[in-house]
Amino acid sequence: MIPSGRRMGAGRQRRGAPSWKRLLLPGRRGSPRGRRGGGGSRARRFLLGLFMHAWLWAASGTCAQVFNLSLSVDEGLPPDTLVGDIRAGLPATQQQEGGGFFLSEDSDDSPLLDDFHVHPDTGIIRTARRLDHERRDHYSFVAATLLGAVVQVEIRVNDVNDHSPRFPRDSLQLDVSELSPPGTAFRLPGAQDPDAGLFSTQGYTLIQPPNLPEDPAGPFFQLRYGNPGSPPSPRSLSPLEPLDLVLLRRLDREAAAAHELQIEAWDGGRPRRTGHLRVELRVLDENDNPPVFEQSEYRAAVREDARPGAEVCRVRATDRDLGPNGHVRYSIRARQAPGAGGGGGSLGDAAYFTVEELSGVVRLRRPLDREAQAWHQLVVEARDGGAEPEVATVRVSIAVLDVNDNRPAIHLLFLTEGGAARVSEGARLGDYVARVSVSDADGDPEKEEEAAGQLDVGLGGGSISLSLEGGEGAFALRPGGSPGVFFLCVEGPLDRESRDLYDLRLVATDAGSPPLSAEETLLLRVADLNDQPPLFSREHYRASVSEAAAPGTAVLWVSASDADEAGTDHARLRYTLVHLQARCNPEALRAPAECGPSFTIDPESGVISTTRSLDREVQEAVELRVVAQDLGEPPLSATCLVSITVDDVNDNEPIFLRQVYNATLAEHAPVGHCFLQVSASDRWINRKAWEGMQRL
Repeated sequence: MIPSGRRMGAGRQRRGAPSWKRLLLPGRRGSPRGRRGGGGSRARRFLLGLFMHAWLWAASGTCAQVFNLSLSVDEGLPPDTLVGDIRAGLPATQQQEGGGFFLSEDSDDSPLLDDFHVHPDTGIIRTARRLDHERRDHYSFVAATLLGAVVQVEIRVNDVNDHSPRFPRDSLQLDVSELSPPGTAFRLPGAQDPDAGLFSTQGYTLIQPPNLPEDPAGPFFQLRYGNPGSPPSPRSLSPLEPLDLVLLRRLDREAAAAHELQIEAWDGGRPRRTGHLRVELRVLDENDNPPVFEQSEYRAAVREDARPGAEVCRVRATDRDLGPNGHVRYSIRARQAPGAGGGGGSLGDAAYFTVEELSGVVRLRRPLDREAQAWHQLVVEARDGGAEPEVATVRVSIAVLDVNDNRPAIHLLFLTEGGAARVSEGARLGDYVARVSVSDADGDPEKEEEAAGQLDVGLGGGSISLSLEGGEGAFALRPGGSPGVFFLCVEGPLDRESRDLYDLRLVATDAGSPPLSAEETLLLRVADLNDQPPLFSREHYRASVSEAAAPGTAVLWVSASDADEAGTDHARLRYTLVHLQARCNPEALRAPAECGPSFTIDPESGVISTTRSLDREVQEAVELRVVAQDLGEPPLSATCLVSITVDDVNDNEPIFLRQVYNATLAEHAPVGHCFLQVSASDRWINRKAWEGMQRL
């Protein structure tokens, strides 16, 4: 910082003496000179001389020397920042003179000593705290030396860019009519920046949302600020006002009901500081859209026996506007152009129908007579609720149909054996099951084409359609070549075991308006084939029987089932027994017949029983194979394995190994001495073992 000093003439007339309300004296408490020791009389003499000097200077204002000193310091610097030296405002010849300064604030609102530290001896000025340019931008005070020189000190606080532009509010909502012409301006509040000069608000930018696709027609808005007559200066010290949002092209509420804009205010700092204002612009609806019908022309048909009040059709028009501008009401134009209708006698077509004002439902107003008039044409108006309503019209063509009061008839002829309602599960795809013919007692409705041909309502002539419901794809209808003749055919594989009965429904529908239909229910049974073999409940049966069991004792019951139709030969089973190779003990055989077949099976029930007495010592286990065979053609069979264990009973006496035992005992053998061991067996042992024991 470079101070600037200027000496004023000694004989200059002063406007007034400064107010010395606060003094800084040499030797005050806290200063280096105040801390040095000295006699009380010396201090009193020094103070007295100082006050006298000040008094003489104040009284002799015309001869005092006054110098100017200008200093500057940036705001926001930390406390104890060096600002300048009061001596720099004095001439070079007086800067080396000793002595201190005493000060006077230039005005009552100048808090000099609160914001600065001024050394009374050296004249060094430092900040006492952080300065704020926006709170106070300059300070003034007067410093006087003991020799009578006066320095007028000006301290300017330099502005730094420490504030951002700020709008009065964060968001703003505007309502704009969609009929506003291009060039319409909407006033916006400007942004304020406490900084000054280049650091204040310098301009505004309209920021487009990043996710908004670019409109080929260009933007809807732009910003305009400052005086339109002259370009704004980049270093303008005043806010750039007024700030306007200018409409560039027409809005369409039906395309976009709202626009969200972001306005950025920026200053001239480096880097620049910014503030933002969010503007939500709602587009107000105007009656700028007429009602639009969903169809260009409505076609309907009504029976001639319909009662008044019956619904004929419904017209619907939509209006993209909101509120009353979009509320549509319907009416029938009473006066129609010549030839618009089919005549209608003296009443006209509009006399036979009415339309509900809000729903658009066209209803019959009075009875119709097809023989008098086969078709009618109406003109329906749709009118919105705007102050200047928009109107749209649509033509409604109505055909009067003859009454169709006879239902079709269905005739069914089964092509199976015996004419029964059944089909074999072995039937192939495409096989015929039944012949179906349909007829209708009504006359040929081709006469209706006179009324329907021009309206294209599709009465369909005199044909009758036949449909098949049920069957889950197993059956289908195929045309028989002649009109009204169909064949019921097999369409998919049949399996009686999965499904043995089909509930089919034939529905015949004529081409009348409205169509009439007849139904015929058909219960079709699936005949069984012998395609399911028997199935045992187990693959291997196990049982046991005592060797003491009497002949004819039931040992085991085996069971097999057949999924074919119950009660038929396809499901009736016969059981037979196959004896596998017997494993007998040849040493225990007393006769060859003892190793022969010992079991039999009941062919009807499957009960296995003994045929003779059993001997476990001859045969401990028996394995049999059971065959179950149905009575179908060709027969199907299944087998299972049966294992029977013969349980032992106490039917054999013990046998000693020798008939006579000889032993020799010593005369003096001690008590308890073992001299002989005998052994007997209660089960059969082979002869070689017996002979071996006999030799012992």
